[in-house]
Amino acid sequence: MARLHADCAVSVGNVGQLAVDLLISTLWMERVGHIHHESILPLVGNDPFAHEDFLDCKLVTSCDVYESIEHKVVVIQQRAPFVRGKMGMFRQWLKEWIISKSFTKLVILTSSRSEERLDVQLQGDQLRYLASKSMDESTIGQRFQSPPLNWLDLERRHTFPAPTPDELQKGLKQADYIYIPGGGIAKSLMEECGKDMPVLVLLLFCSEGDNAQDAIFLVTRLNQWLDLVDMKPKKTEKGDIIKPLPGWKSPSSWRHLFGARVDQTLYH
Repeated sequence: MARLHADCAVSVGNVGQLAVDLLISTLWMERVGHIHHESILPLVGNDPFAHEDFLDCKLVTSCDVYESIEHKVVVIQQRAPFVRGKMGMFRQWLKEWIISKSFTKLVILTSSRSEERLDVQLQGDQLRYLASKSMDESTIGQRFQSPPLNWLDLERRHTFPAPTPDELQKGLKQADYIYIPGGGIAKSLMEECGKDMPVLVLLLFCSEGDNAQDAIFLVTRLNQWLDLVDMKPKKTEKGDIIKPLPGWKSPSSWRHLFGARVDQTLYH
């Protein structure tokens, strides 16, 4: 049984989905199934991880499941948005499925709108994490804010979007509201699954656009904790340092994220 279940939330800039793309492609994960649920819009397309020399043809769906037996990791890649009003239905089903498979922990990769950051979030590290109570109190949770990770816990807010008149009159209570604008089901899934298992949300502040580098940054920070891909320099017997090759392998589909280049003869 896999020790880790990783899930991407359909979120701003698709950073979580792109990060999962890198995990699947780099770890050569095998697709072991797909999730057919009425809450997700239907989708079918060519295999985004196909090698250019492969002759076989595979199709992907709106939500596929991948596994790496070697690394004991199972990943869900959701490619299509939810049907309006049915997000909660899928979240409940996903929670029951995750718990039934007895994963040791759940990691949710997502992103949050950079234009809605607090003042304290405008500068410095743009990565934040949220941990369920069972994860935060474990020896694993104690590592997040310590070197070499040095992750920042997501800052809490007062009642959103603003304090109520009653709160203003009585004085503001301690900020404890979790706000992830554009983060999809990440917050609600963590709150529900966190009652039964260790859950971690790893998010990055970003905007819409070319978010490939954001995805590389997010999955690299995740890898500092899980050590799925060896990126640490090695020392030879003579003391020479050998740096590993670039660790992340982007899938072939990334070449088509923004279509073909504009024909330059148009400007002649």
